[in-house]
Parts: sequence; C-alpha cells; structure tokens
Amino acid sequence: MSRPATPFSARKWSWNLRSFRVMCGYLRTEDGKPLKIHRFQALILAAVFAGVVELVVILPKKNGKTTLLAALALFHLLCVADAEAVIGASSRDQATILFNQAVGLVRRSGLDWTFKIKTGYREIRCNGGRLRVLAADAATADGVIPTLALVDELHRHASGELYAVFRDGLGPRDGQMVTISTAGYDESSPLGELRANAHALPSFRRTGMMNHAASPDGSFEMFEWCLLEDDDINDLSLVERANPAPWQNRKALRRRHDSPSMKPAIWARFACGIWTFGETPWLEPAEWDALRTDIGGVEAGDEVWIHASVTVTDGFVAIASPRPEGQVVVTAVAGEWSQADTERVILELAEVYDIQEVSGDRAEFGRSLTLLEDAGMPIEISPHSAERISVVSSTMYRMVRAGELHHDGSVPLREHVLRGVTKDTERGWRFVKTPRSRGLIAAAFAVHRATETPPEMPEVVAI
Repeated sequence: MSRPATPFSARKWSWNLRSFRVMCGYLRTEDGKPLKIHRFQALILAAVFAGVVELVVILPKKNGKTTLLAALALFHLLCVADAEAVIGASSRDQATILFNQAVGLVRRSGLDWTFKIKTGYREIRCNGGRLRVLAADAATADGVIPTLALVDELHRHASGELYAVFRDGLGPRDGQMVTISTAGYDESSPLGELRANAHALPSFRRTGMMNHAASPDGSFEMFEWCLLEDDDINDLSLVERANPAPWQNRKALRRRHDSPSMKPAIWARFACGIWTFGETPWLEPAEWDALRTDIGGVEAGDEVWIHASVTVTDGFVAIASPRPEGQVVVTAVAGEWSQADTERVILELAEVYDIQEVSGDRAEFGRSLTLLEDAGMPIEISPHSAERISVVSSTMYRMVRAGELHHDGSVPLREHVLRGVTKDTERGWRFVKTPRSRGLIAAAFAVHRATETPPEMPEVVAI
C-alpha cells in the first residue's frame, strides 16, 4: 500500500473508523509500511468511535496494542480541537513506552510539521491540544479533564486511584478512556476487580476465544482474548486463536514457546491471556494439584502442628501432620474471623486432633496465644521476621520439590499457596508475606515445626 495521493494537510478528519483508516495510510510502522487496521482492531475501534466512555481491552502480548493506542492518540489530536489526551501507567517509564511509539509514528511518517514533539516535556502538540505523559502517582493527575485518557497495563497499577481520577475527569468534556493490558497475576488488582465486575454483567458472553461484556447503559465495554484455565496452553492451535493479530501465527508462537528462557507462567499470561497466581509463581497450579492425596489426609486423632495468621477481618489456620516416612500432610481452615473467632476455631480443632503445638506471630496473634495457653494449649511464639520466614520457606520449598508434602485439596490453602511471591536477598530466599499469600507463610511455619520437632520416643523400661 503506497502513501495516499491526497496530501495530509488537505485532509478533513472526522472522529470515525473510516477516517481513522485513512490517517493510518499515512503512518509508517517500524518496517516502513503503512499502519494496517485488522479485523480485531476494527472491533475495538468501533466501540471507541461509538462513544463508549470506558473501554477495557485485555490482550496477550505482541498483538499490537501499543501501536494501536499511539495511532488513536494522534488521530484524537487531529479531530478534537484543544484536546487533552493523557497517558497513564504504573510508572512514568511505562507510560513513556506508548508516548515513544506515537513519536516514532510521527517521525517515520514525516509528520513533524503537523505534530510538534516536545520530548523533554513528553508531549506532542497539535490543533491547539496535546498528548502528554502523567506520572503514576494519582495526586499528580488531580484536576485533569481529559478528552481522551489512555491507560496502559492496568494490571500493574498498585491501586485504582489513577484510573479513578481519569474516570472522574471525563465528564466536563465528554471524554473517553481506553485501557489496554495483558492478563494480570493478582485478581485483587485494579484490573482484576474491573474484569471480575465485567464478567458479572448480564451481557457477558464468550465467543470463540473472546470474552465480551457491556454495561446496560452502554457506557462501559470490555473485550478479552484468552484461553480458559482448563485449556491446554501447549496446544498452539488453541493459543493461536487467542492471539487475534495475524502476525502471531503458529510459527511465531512456536518460536516464543520453545525459547529456553520461556517459563510456563509467563507463557500462560503473555501468550494465552490466562491470569496466574503471582507475577513469577514459585509453583505451577498443576504441580500443587499433583500433591493432593485422597487417602491419608489429616484425620481425626492425628498429631498436628498449627500456625495461625490473623488480620482485623479474617483468619487463616494452617494444620500440618507429620508421617513416619518423613512426609507431611497439610490442610487449612480460613474465614472472615475475628481473633476471638480464630481462638474458638482452634479450641474446636483440639476436640478433633491431637494438637502438639499452636504457633503464631506475637504482633498478630499474641493476645490469643496467651489465652490459648491459659486454656491448656501448647504454645510457641514464631516471629514473622525475614530470617525466620526464610528458614520455613526453605523447608516448605524442599518438601514440595521432593514430593514429601501432601494436602487434601483445601481451597483456601491452594489460593494462598499459588499466590506466593518470593524474594532473594542477603537475608536469604523466602516467601513474601502479602494479604493474599499469608496462608502460605502460615503453612510453611506449620510444616517446618511439624518436621523440626522430633517425635516423642517411647519410654524404655529397664528389666
């Protein structure tokens, strides 16, 4: 496709898909060819030009999302006088990636005279308006009234503040917001919660490999291309269908899949659109599920070691029972409990199991440990210090990898284990305690104490 015959300066631009396609004919991508709009991109853009206020698009990586948004931002400057287009991401550097893509389109296309690039300010100006990068801190965006807000990789945002600031500022100038992201690793993140709300809408439908939902009033719309959790992520014919860009064909996907540096969790997120537990999970779901035992779980009368982790709103109690062969079986109970509720739960467990020890961090559970000790429970103070967590993390990791740890399929335990995040520091490798993975820490303490404490030897009577 050659450059359109009509000079760029002679064109009259209208905010619609047909006019946008024409502009893309003037833009040059990295390979020097005009920017082509493909069918899946036209589907996304149709929602934009129909006036959807909030559009969320979740796509696997390498499907051209950054280039598409960059071109849309430039087109917006042409169509809207005195436009206020903003780019927001989890960091200023992340937002600058999209800005630099827009700069590249301008310079490769010889349109510097139309779009004035202010690199130092990270701005592009045109038609009395501007496209600019805003820092991730929501406070720096207070008061902004965007005509177009572009949000990149929302799954990485620490909070939903920046998104909320952009959303609240759309009203005065009938602005729109477009969010494009890959799948995330924390369903409690801003994108995770937004996605869950979209999935709960009555209009939610899945067609092929695409999920779609829209609010009843049409102001919100979501597109999501992904495999389902039960799909085979190594079936490249399936993965290809979840990657709508034509250049993400089976050959290109095979090259990515077979790279020695590719990890299963990264492949699941970035190529298959599947949400994972943790950015770089220490354990794959299939590995944990393979450790489940249907026979020989923690049973009534078993000797158990318990570790409790409690917050203001909920409690998590991990239960570990050692076996003579050196293995450990672990389970858990959890709920929206107060400290008093957790104490009651542990006392009830004492009626079922032979509790050898109840442990917890003094700062979290100190009062309850004292009360339980007064009730006759064997108590151990186990501080959640970095050094101590490093020790119990190593025990948990070793036993999992050796296949010496088993579980009974406890749902809350699985959720916390798979959300485990690790850190390697001078103080040692360890699990990082987060609100969504503190159950893993509790399980690690229980498992460590169950294996560290030697079983009582039978009394030998001399004859």
